[in-house]
Amino acid sequence: MNAYDYAHQLAHALKNSEEYKTYKQLEMKLNGHPEVKKAMDDFRKRQFEIQSAQMMGQKVEEDKIEKLQELHNMLMKDQIISDFMHSEFRLTQMMSDIYKILGEALDLDFSFGQD
Repeated sequence: MNAYDYAHQLAHALKNSEEYKTYKQLEMKLNGHPEVKKAMDDFRKRQFEIQSAQMMGQKVEEDKIEKLQELHNMLMKDQIISDFMHSEFRLTQMMSDIYKILGEALDLDFSFGQD
């Protein structure tokens, strides 16, 4: 079996994982509530803008970060958003762990940019 065959097996295993199934169910639930989805999308847009600016070495005003944190705290009070974000975190954590395992097995150094 070649590496691509194993990658397809891994993709299949991920798709059948409880983390992925839960994520997809909660994503459908979120999409079924347009006003909640819009609030989530707005948060993601603001979060992306701040992270992009930080990655480019730009100074982000403290009040922008505080406002984003306040928005996050407010959104997490909504059960649909809270459940979705926790599920998304679990799925991305699993994928990150797998990527780390692969990197370590191949003796790849992905530590650049980390202090």
